[in-house]
Amino acid sequence: MNVRELINILSQFDPETRVVVAGYEGGFNDITEIHPQRLRLNVNPEWYYGSHGLAADEESGKLWPDAPVVEAVYLIGENQNSQ
Repeated sequence: MNVRELINILSQFDPETRVVVAGYEGGFNDITEIHPQRLRLNVNPEWYYGSHGLAADEESGKLWPDAPVVEAVYLIGENQNSQ
């Protein structure tokens, strides 16, 4: 995906919408998917998890009932060379 394609897709969202990517490990991938996502903010203190969790995740709602829930755009990049 190039910048023009990304701008075209992202321009369909509210410009204040948070943009997130998956956490963990290293390397880089091209963006292969873009999805709207509801997140519960700042629920994962462990370094190996991304900071935010799914709003629909029942466990995070129990553990962090006051954590804000926001709309986000989730950018996914998968290794297209893996088997």
